[in-house]
Amino acid sequence: MRLTERVKTMARVLKLSEKPDWPELKLSLKIFLIGILIVGGMAFVIHIVASLLQLTGVRLG
Repeated sequence: MRLTERVKTMARVLKLSEKPDWPELKLSLKIFLIGILIVGGMAFVIHIVASLLQLTGVRLG
């Protein structure tokens, strides 16, 4: 795809898009924050487990 075609496609998408209303935005934010909390929680648990394994002398990698 050439650059001019891409720009035209992007402009067409922007013209068709509309701002979300407040309930839809609120739902999107809730889903986003729940996802961040889940990923952060998993990373925290992995970090704690790795720290505990390191304290017991288990070699990682």
